[in-house]
Amino acid sequence: MQLRWGIIGTGRICQDFCTALSTCDPNEHSVVAVGSRKQEQADKFATEFKIPQSYGSYTACMSDANVDIVYIGTIEQLHRDLCLTAFQANKHVLCEKPLGMNSAEVEEILSTAKKSKVFFMEAIWSRFVPIYDDLREALKEIGTVTLVDCTICVPDLAKNCYSLIMASGIYPIQVALLAFNHEEPEKIIASGHTKKNIDDEISDSMSTITLLYKKNRMAVLTNVGEDIEAVGSLKVYGTKGVISIPKCIWCPTELNMSGANTIVKPLPALEKATNFMNSVGLRYEAIAVREAILCGKTEHSYMKYEHSLLISKIMDETRRQIIALHSK
Repeated sequence: MQLRWGIIGTGRICQDFCTALSTCDPNEHSVVAVGSRKQEQADKFATEFKIPQSYGSYTACMSDANVDIVYIGTIEQLHRDLCLTAFQANKHVLCEKPLGMNSAEVEEILSTAKKSKVFFMEAIWSRFVPIYDDLREALKEIGTVTLVDCTICVPDLAKNCYSLIMASGIYPIQVALLAFNHEEPEKIIASGHTKKNIDDEISDSMSTITLLYKKNRMAVLTNVGEDIEAVGSLKVYGTKGVISIPKCIWCPTELNMSGANTIVKPLPALEKATNFMNSVGLRYEAIAVREAILCGKTEHSYMKYEHSLLISKIMDETRRQIIALHSK
């Protein structure tokens, strides 16, 4: 079965998603429509990516009978409304992170998704890249995870974002939760700096999040702004070993486990450059979504509804603490 995609938005991540889809089997994936708030933007995007149909509204794209699934890649402020509209149109949905502006929005989206009985997933694409399969296997071999140490800086995401935690800090959060098997932390301790965001509101600009778990286990997650080079390193310490990912945790190609050789899994080559580092890896979540839909599933085991809700709650509390710290 060919999964026919409608692209909601024409920004950089939508461009990268279409570029990544071009590496997939055309008998399995095709982009049949794109929707934008302006017809001229949709037309330009459609021409660049050879998409047969373009619409000057998101709703019109979702109403296209040839569209099986929509990829929502707009600014996060629109995600809630666009997800609900897509459910009304009876479309499967892959929505970019963060799923909502807060956990209340996420709960509403997930509740409506369950009722709609279509496939729905937050696009935490990292969990579907090949090295994450090795990470999942390695986690079974290092005993009890006691400490997760992760630092991230993605300068391209840090510029002009609503919240740095929501833009790039979500990556360390999701990988820490993966390492701790999605156990809810007993306590969240957050600190950091703030600045005016694109909506001229006070928001986080740099943060450290500590997730405390029972039995002396913890995660320390550092999210840095645009003032340093791109970094995305991870170390997971267990009672029987250590897992290291040296860079690009959002889409890594290398993993090392203590006492073993480094595992390297290169990404497919591209003729067209992407806006963000290693974005060709977006192809793997698309492939996983298609497989889940073919099996009649409404969510994927690698990125369940409950995972999205826990991530959003941690981001809520982190942002609350940081903003409160600078409001005194």
